[in-house]
Amino acid sequence: MNQLALRKSNLMKKRYNIDSFPIPLWQIEQAIIDQGFDIVISKSLCKSCIIKKTVYVPHTMDFISRFMLSHELGHILCHNCDIHRLDDISKEQLESQANAFSVYFLIPTRRFKIDSKIYNAYELSELYGVPVGFINSCVKKYLAN
Repeated sequence: MNQLALRKSNLMKKRYNIDSFPIPLWQIEQAIIDQGFDIVISKSLCKSCIIKKTVYVPHTMDFISRFMLSHELGHILCHNCDIHRLDDISKEQLESQANAFSVYFLIPTRRFKIDSKIYNAYELSELYGVPVGFINSCVKKYLAN
């Protein structure tokens, strides 16, 4: 378990009084803006990234944007550095940390443990407003058991 990502996600949920899911996009955007970053949404992008003090995200469906924005918020809160200049192993570790933040932020751990016994991945995706692939990979990695 990534303790820093868990701690930071819990702090943000408390700060913004987040207790219902899926988390509205505007709340994630506000959290990013409150950290001093701008957000640019563009149809010409295929993935999200941070350059200097700007978060760039593609114009896409809400459930994908929710994951991308929370992932970038994880980068901002957990390590706040330009990962593009790091070696591949360090990049992979920081990407994993941002994914962990995203999981902990977007999905309530206790509730997921109950819901995952009742619902399949597609239903969980709908319930939490995240991509099915996110449920199948990241979520099960960090919230299993």
